[in-house]
Amino acid sequence: MLTGCACRQPSAEAGAKAAQVSPAESPLLLEHPATGGMLYSREPELLRRYTKFQVEHVVLREERPETFRGASLDEKAAMVFMTHDIFVDALRRGGWEVTDTPGPGVARLRLMIFGMQATEVVPSDAAYDTPFGRIDLSRLDDSGRAALMGNITIGGELTDAETGARLLSYVERCSVTGLDPLRAFGRWDAARSGVEASAASLVRGWNRLHGR
Repeated sequence: MLTGCACRQPSAEAGAKAAQVSPAESPLLLEHPATGGMLYSREPELLRRYTKFQVEHVVLREERPETFRGASLDEKAAMVFMTHDIFVDALRRGGWEVTDTPGPGVARLRLMIFGMQATEVVPSDAAYDTPFGRIDLSRLDDSGRAALMGNITIGGELTDAETGARLLSYVERCSVTGLDPLRAFGRWDAARSGVEASAASLVRGWNRLHGR
């Protein structure tokens, strides 16, 4: 398990035992997600009390190693740090305070990466399986290159930073948003774009919640 801190992480067995110590500290997303979307939310009146965020270290959930196919240890670590920084930056640019100190009105954001796939550069005249179905390009009279978009699966949960009470939980599979060919061929550009979109979605939702 990797997180956004620079220290060495405990073994998976030790981590599993630690997660059982306190129900308030154990994550709501215990298993690998099978689908995406908002999974749980408290009432808007309660959520409006929270105007600050404490962003914890991002956790890499590798219960299913096949969802990280082709990603090296260094690439996983880079994605962990990058995801944390993107969310912090998005919240601050959106006008929300990010703090390291629990207190009244502070929501703790826990982020988890359940899988990440790099973009693949392939011949442009073949058939390929994608997350959205099979693309058949074999009939094209073409000998160029094409990019099969990578993606990242992110889970997040908001809790009260003081009490640990659950506020909101979601998971989503993200890739390049919009038609942006300039970001198509970088190995991890699609996954990064997905993280940026997920962070922007959280900011937009919190803005709407508070009437901004």
